[in-house]
Amino acid sequence: MKTPHGRKEIQEMFGNPANEDGTLNEAWEGANIRKIAPPDGWQLYYQDDDQGLVLVSGIRMHKLLEDIFHLVLDDVWEYAKAQIGGSPSGDAIRAWLHQRRLDQHGGGFNFRKITAGSQLSLHAYGIAIDWDPAHNPRRKPLTKTLPNWWFDIWSARGWSDGRKFPTPDPMHVQFATGA
Repeated sequence: MKTPHGRKEIQEMFGNPANEDGTLNEAWEGANIRKIAPPDGWQLYYQDDDQGLVLVSGIRMHKLLEDIFHLVLDDVWEYAKAQIGGSPSGDAIRAWLHQRRLDQHGGGFNFRKITAGSQLSLHAYGIAIDWDPAHNPRRKPLTKTLPNWWFDIWSARGWSDGRKFPTPDPMHVQFATGA
């Protein structure tokens, strides 16, 4: 799937989540947003401000991204496996990922506007995910714990990230450019 560039291509590919009055189009949500489970072996956690880490069965996102999401996480798994070396068990790989908080997210689909903006966030289309927001905040200067190889894997599968936004947002990956 080709990564869309700009709002026009995003809407052509994923549809418009908003009604004319700016509210959520619930029919669009029902037809397009799914809880996408990670590939076999993975465990995902949601970083909840009140409850801490919560084990979850998936991330809500646009259904068209399921295969690409799986490919990215498969690539991350293989990278972790290679870093550990030998023939590590699934438990060892999960522990390696968890120690680096690469299995922790702050959400995918969220019908809202861009922080400090007027346009819809790409989260509203279900095409953005925030990873380890507790340690990768949206602020100047860029502050991140997610490793560069992580972003390289996402990029190789057509995703971009928020490290170079006017206010850096390193937690944020999106399946789009130019928006």
